[in-house]
Amino acid sequence: AAALVAVPAAAQGDAPIVVTGVEKQIESFVGALTQASPRGQIGRFEKAVCPAAYGTPDAQRAAVDARIRPVVAGVGLKVAKANCKPNLVVMVTPDKAAFLEALGKKRYYMFGDRSPAEVRRILAQPGPATAWQIQAMVNGDGRPIFNEAGTPINRSTRAQSRITPPARPAFMAAIVVVESKAIEGLSTTQLADYVAMRALARIDPARIDASAPSTILRVLDAAADSEVPVTLTQWDFSFLKGLYSSPSNLYAPSQRSEIGRVMEREMERTDGGKTPPPNTKE
Repeated sequence: AAALVAVPAAAQGDAPIVVTGVEKQIESFVGALTQASPRGQIGRFEKAVCPAAYGTPDAQRAAVDARIRPVVAGVGLKVAKANCKPNLVVMVTPDKAAFLEALGKKRYYMFGDRSPAEVRRILAQPGPATAWQIQAMVNGDGRPIFNEAGTPINRSTRAQSRITPPARPAFMAAIVVVESKAIEGLSTTQLADYVAMRALARIDPARIDASAPSTILRVLDAAADSEVPVTLTQWDFSFLKGLYSSPSNLYAPSQRSEIGRVMEREMERTDGGKTPPPNTKE
């Protein structure tokens, strides 16, 4: 994948254009994992993360929590102290569809301010896991934008610009619901790392091409006899690191470029992604 593909040199001594296979893979990988329109933005957490797991034995819950925390810190996010109010929640259930339906009827607030149609789309997501984020708009200073008499008011110290957006989406919480039969045989590390990827970024694993690099996002629906990652891969880790190290006030295309640059740097440092990411060994 790291082989160079050289474009034939143009006439009159023009320098040849060289594109690496890794660069193309990174562009495709980032594009698949970032859902946003050209004038939209890619949301992310901007506050300390407090993970919590439910639906598994106490020891496994503690292990998942203990695993997510260093991953969160490793990508550049703050981690809340013990006994915090959970805002990154994973729920393991024997029947995902029934659980989500009950959640929609009895705990509608867990879907944020989504419309009934938007909630129905979440409930209809196929596969063994469903994830969503509750987000709010913040201004260029990172302060919440409040509605006054039904009108959003943006009070900011930053001057208006056509290059950077005046406001951006910030995750207030993330919820991941996983069907228990899908995690049979997996380690708590694999579950925690999958949850971290789904919670820290708004990702649809179905968008990932079959030829894409190895990713923990395939761990739930891989064939029984296939090899799956035992932790976050370097591609996963560098993607999250790029997402959380890029400037906050950018539109989606610029965000993707920044994520790609970080990933290229990380791939060079780790021999094309062959070296495991830090702090992700069991």
